[in-house]
Parts: sequence; structure tokens; C-alpha cells
Amino acid sequence: MQIRIGNIVSYCFHPIVVVCFTFWFIIFQSKSVQYNQYIIFLISITFIAILPIVNVLYLKHKKLISDIDASKKDERLLPLAFGALFFLIGFIILKKLNSPLIIQGMMFCSIINTIIVWLITRKWKISIHLITLSWSFAIFLYAGFVELIIMILATSLVSYARYILKAHTPAQLITGLLLGLISTYTQLILLF
Repeated sequence: MQIRIGNIVSYCFHPIVVVCFTFWFIIFQSKSVQYNQYIIFLISITFIAILPIVNVLYLKHKKLISDIDASKKDERLLPLAFGALFFLIGFIILKKLNSPLIIQGMMFCSIINTIIVWLITRKWKISIHLITLSWSFAIFLYAGFVELIIMILATSLVSYARYILKAHTPAQLITGLLLGLISTYTQLILLF
């Protein structure tokens, strides 16, 4: 039963789901984006989610990764590298369109965080679920949405799920959480 709940939580808070929700919320609910909301959302989702999903499916089809989660540490490097490239292209397009700084910042932080994860993953497996969730929380905090109880509950739930699934050790979970939160918030404050 715990494994089943862990799988459900992991899929509900999958990094792709988290980034799509975060972009949707900031673009449509936060009043941060006043014009071209649908265009900005479409561009953001294309480069932050759709292209990475297509890439992972292609890599799986070509047997370059064994599963769509790239569960094995060494198999994560190629999807992460392509992810960073897609995020960079998305950032350039959003910048050229003069999209709001917070949207540019979200994409920029995704690039930098992915590069950091790629570097760490060469030696050690880190929780991308927790990095992405804390990326989202840092963005919400930066945008003035301070819902600490929800953030703590979500983080605890995802951490527990990833732990009971034996996907990560406590150190990998804590490192992912702190890296995503500190890196994202610092980049947003200093650069955007």
C-alpha cells in the first residue's frame, strides 16, 4: 500500500507536472503577466515540458535510457543535457518577446539548475523531484505567495514518497530540496 501511495504521489508531483503548474499559475493567476498570456504559456510549456517529454520518449525508443524516468544515475545525463538546451532556447525566445522578467527568470533558473544537476549527477544521484518542487516554491516566494504550510506538506509528502520507493536516500532528498530553493531564489533576487 505504501509503495502504491508513493507512486501516486511521485506522479502527481512529477517534475513535469510541477513546472507546468508553476508556469500556469504565474502566467494566469498571479497577475504577473498582463499581455500575451497564451503565447507566453505555449512557448514556456513547449520548451519546459513538451520537448523534454518527446526527447525522453525518443531516447527510450532508441534504448539510450532504460525507463522514461531515467532512474539510473548515468542515464540521466543525456536527458538533462537536452533539457538544458531546450530551456536555453525557450529563454532566448521569451527574452526576445520581452516577456515579464519573472517568466524569463523561471526559464533561466531552469537552465542553471539543470546544469548544476547534470554536474552533480556525474558523481551522485540527486532528487530532481525535490529540486523541481523547491524551484517552484522559490518562485512562489519571490512572487509574494507565501503558503508555507502547503509548501512544507508537499515537500514532506514527496520526500516520503521518494524515500519509500527507494528512489533516493535522505541526503539526496535534502540536497535536492536545498539546492533548488537556494539556487532558484538567489538567481531570481540577483538577476531578475
